[in-house]
Amino acid sequence: MDIALRPETKKLLENRLKGGDYATADDLVLAALRALNQIDAAGLDEPTLDAIDLAEDQIDRGECRDWKDVRQQIQDKFLGK
Repeated sequence: MDIALRPETKKLLENRLKGGDYATADDLVLAALRALNQIDAAGLDEPTLDAIDLAEDQIDRGECRDWKDVRQQIQDKFLGK
């Protein structure tokens, strides 16, 4: 199956792959689809879904920080690492 991606979608995929959490684009897409299935199964309420949409918009605008950096800062601050 061939899938056409918009440039912004492709960039998001590439950025996530650079993070090293996923070996291939297929692994990343599979994880995303599983997460969506969990969200659908959980039946999230409208305020939660709105918050997720807001967060996704912020990510699209680059208003986010890499989790690995945040985790390291928390460890440094609270665990003295």
